[in-house]
Amino acid sequence: MGRKRGYLQDWITQAWVKTTGRRFYPEKESWLTGPSGDTREIKDEYIYRLCKTENLRLEKNQPDFGLIDEISEWQLPAADEKRLHPTIIDFYTHTYNYGFEVKSTWKGIFYPFGWLLTLIFSRRLQQLNLPLTAEDTAQGLESNLIKLFSDDQKRAKYTIWYRTQKKKGTVVFSGIYGYTFVPAENRTCLKIVFPLPNGNATIILNIQVLENGSLRLTSKGKRDGEPGFYFLLENGTGDYWVKYVKAMHETLDVFVDEGNILKATHTFKFHGLTFMTLHYTMHKKQL
Repeated sequence: MGRKRGYLQDWITQAWVKTTGRRFYPEKESWLTGPSGDTREIKDEYIYRLCKTENLRLEKNQPDFGLIDEISEWQLPAADEKRLHPTIIDFYTHTYNYGFEVKSTWKGIFYPFGWLLTLIFSRRLQQLNLPLTAEDTAQGLESNLIKLFSDDQKRAKYTIWYRTQKKKGTVVFSGIYGYTFVPAENRTCLKIVFPLPNGNATIILNIQVLENGSLRLTSKGKRDGEPGFYFLLENGTGDYWVKYVKAMHETLDVFVDEGNILKATHTFKFHGLTFMTLHYTMHKKQL
């Protein structure tokens, strides 16, 4: 359908966003804005496009690079910040210093849907390739931390966490990680933007520190304007649409187990039913 409109299956998805979503005005809802991807392939193309269009400097995989610079960026209540396990804080502020092992579990009834999604979209776009089998992640994930800086800024404008399967090189997640103040929640939430053709998938997650010092991130909102899963679409001429997908929820629990090992459990739900769980084990790398 041409480079501007992309592939038919992507155009159908975009038409769904336009017809079932609403008009979106970035100047009024800046907390939800984020970069879009190319119509042909996502991978890391948008990273270099951002560097070019916004005149940014790229730095990659520097020791101590983290998803955030300081835990204070999350603006947690003082008691929560004090209670949060120091290993979890170290992970988020020095993410590149950690290696990963991951195992995936699909609920049988949803596996064909995951396979079809991967076949039609994910492998072609090189984005959001959720592992379907244990073999996909048998050798772990290759984790890259990329930061884009303006010349006059000490803090990165964009932080990209780029993860691929070590065995196949397939891109699992290529996302821009940050945080945003959500007016409806009156609090700072975690924000992840996954560029897609002519738009992106944006996930807004509530940040909660549990009594045992573990971290829980949840995207379970009830309506547009709250934490959750959003599809954003732009047409290249200044018009934007957004679709809040109420049926999609995810929960990420990050904790230190009894053996003092950092782990995470990432659960994905559709209409309240769990369709996939990712189990992570994180360990310090020898740099």
